[in-house]
Amino acid sequence: MLKGKGISEGIGIGKALVLKKEYIKIEKSKIEDIDIELEKLKVSLNSVIKETQELKDKSNNEQKQILEAYLMILQDETLIQKTKELIQNEKLNCVYAVEQGMNEIITNFRNIPDEYISERANDIEDIKNRIISKLLQIEENDLSEIEPATIIVTKELTTSDTAKINMKNISGIISEIGGTNSHVSIIARNKQIPMIIRVENIVEQIKDGDIVVINGETGDIHINPSIEEMAHYQKLQKQDEEEKQELGKFKNAIAKTKDGFQVEVSSNIGKTSDLEDVLKFGADGIGLFRTEFLFMDSPQMPTEEEQFESYKKIAENMKDKLSIIRTLDAGGDKDIPYLNLEKEDNPFLGYRAIRLCLGNLELFKIQLRAILRASIYGNLAIMFPMISVIDELRQAKQVLEECKKELDEKNIKYNKQIKVGMMIEIPAAAIMAETFAKECDFFSIGTNDLIQYTIAAERGNTKIANLYTKNHPAVIKLIKQTIDAAHKNGIFCGMCGEAASNFQYIPLLIGMGLDEFSMNSSAILQAKKTITELNKKECEKLVEEVLQFSSDKEVEKRLKEFIKA
Repeated sequence: MLKGKGISEGIGIGKALVLKKEYIKIEKSKIEDIDIELEKLKVSLNSVIKETQELKDKSNNEQKQILEAYLMILQDETLIQKTKELIQNEKLNCVYAVEQGMNEIITNFRNIPDEYISERANDIEDIKNRIISKLLQIEENDLSEIEPATIIVTKELTTSDTAKINMKNISGIISEIGGTNSHVSIIARNKQIPMIIRVENIVEQIKDGDIVVINGETGDIHINPSIEEMAHYQKLQKQDEEEKQELGKFKNAIAKTKDGFQVEVSSNIGKTSDLEDVLKFGADGIGLFRTEFLFMDSPQMPTEEEQFESYKKIAENMKDKLSIIRTLDAGGDKDIPYLNLEKEDNPFLGYRAIRLCLGNLELFKIQLRAILRASIYGNLAIMFPMISVIDELRQAKQVLEECKKELDEKNIKYNKQIKVGMMIEIPAAAIMAETFAKECDFFSIGTNDLIQYTIAAERGNTKIANLYTKNHPAVIKLIKQTIDAAHKNGIFCGMCGEAASNFQYIPLLIGMGLDEFSMNSSAILQAKKTITELNKKECEKLVEEVLQFSSDKEVEKRLKEFIKA
């Protein structure tokens, strides 16, 4: 048995298709004619752009959105600027210049702390390899005719590879390289295809045609299992499919506990293409639209009109269901090149989110006007991220009022009663929650940052991963304090951090009276099922117990016991 990291749950059974990339030896040489090499670069790049455009035109909505972002990278002039310089200034051959010039960009992206942005390095590497293949006239894999019940085995499944595959024929994916936020990982989770990453030398350990069984939850991989083992896994697969069918009953269900406490279960999304899954899994609304992806996936700042169209699409699709649009949460660790932000020694505590917006009022106003204009098409709300002091909230609201006046002067309609809220993700905000609650319409607790700021443990640092836990008693007390402050002042409190979808943590949040749980769309059905099986009064007793504990280990043990009872 082999083992990797499972990132998309489910049991996958099928025949292996091993995708091996041909090793390309890049030769360095000096050239005589610079213009010829530059023309080669132009022709090969245009060929890749044309193929990608054709793939996009044939793709479904989800893949179309991904390929649009991929095309933006392809058409960004800075992508090949270094390559051109190497050809012009050092007279290097085109293939070698592409390899060296684009590797520099890839390295820069991989060094960015934000996982979503660093994952884009894989797209740039894919583009680089495709350009080199064109230059060397190497044929790419034909992935258009993959047979049903196929397990793809590869060093890495790229964005361009994924776009060529009929995902309905894929029973599972195993790759050596990959991350939880790569495009293929996101598609696998959304389409409920089991996927495992980080399996060293996997293409050498599995052969074409091998029968492979994978468990996308545990990361277990079985090659050519015995008849008894196969029967066992087929039984597990059947159980898994039955559970998914059972969960399907909760698509349009109201999330209400046995004793009548009703909550909203909403989606966290980053792109308008995610709306397909929001509707598919029956979300009660959108608890968090991460607008930074609009900025990250564009080579220049998106215009007011471009942003308006995205927010309008959300409003029209969600209709009367509340959709919370978070203003730009970027800067610091989430670098957006065209904003030309200075590098910081400690980006997590730096010039980011609301601090960045208040320091760039035109950027901020463009976004706020776009949201306001879209608000007449549905039920949108505005949420400010990383508020730490009351003056930031007041300043942000003042800028919003200025935007309303600007629209009034032009007789442009918007929802004059649009709700305005803030994220609670800094301990100072949680401690002062009662003060903030008097000046906004709702809270949304961002546990991902709240945990790291409370415990002083960076969430991406594996060396201190044991410290980064939602079960820390201090984190729990801050969450309860926030919810209590919201209710005392008559506003609702949601949660958009990862803790909201953790089935062991949900009883604790129900006991505290959390009003809205927002999560990845694929987790909604399980969350609704969990909530309907709970009794709020019992959950309230659980909260009383947990608040007496002094360590995260005690909390974790009690939550596990409670969910099993």
